Amino acid sequence: MATWDTGWEVDFPAATVEEMMLALVVRDLAHGSSFDVEAVEDGTELAFDFLAGDELDGETYRLLLSAEIGGTDNSEMVQAFTEQMLEDLVAEAEELVAQREDLGSRPASELVFETVPEDEERWDLVIPDWLAPDLAEVPFGFRSFEASGGEPWPGDGALDAHGRVVFVPHGGAVHLFGIPAPESWGDEEEGLPVHPGG
Repeated sequence: MATWDTGWEVDFPAATVEEMMLALVVRDLAHGSSFDVEAVEDGTELAFDFLAGDELDGETYRLLLSAEIGGTDNSEMVQAFTEQMLEDLVAEAEELVAQREDLGSRPASELVFETVPEDEERWDLVIPDWLAPDLAEVPFGFRSFEASGGEPWPGDGALDAHGRVVFVPHGGAVHLFGIPAPESWGDEEEGLPVHPGG
């Protein structure tokens, strides 16, 4: 199946801790998701593979979404599918954020960010890409550590106790929240209906 790449920039408000957290959870849900779906009108088999990054512009969180598309060159169909997927991701993220557990906060100045080897990566730590040190693989190839003692923060115990731990920088502080593990996305899903021509 021939494939092609495309991408989008999707802005979310990030003026509050809660808004920033929601946007980060959406990114976590989107990154690495894959869908094999069938167009409802003509039965065309379509494949969507998504990656997600982010950047911060003032009080705007920018989701950097890219996709490898197979099975169609219809950009309107791809746009319609992606918009529907994002709507569903936002709805799921809102449900997860509603179940959050506050794990504390601390001044951002007390933390440093360092690359970690692959066997120390934590896929269950949701941390913004823009905090990554140079040459770190994002989103999993770095972690935050206490500047004074060098211990990871959050530690493995906090990560093990929650489906995800979301690292939310805001207003000179960092806030940690535990949320449940998200439901499976991608190939295990039946997929979303896609109508040719949007």
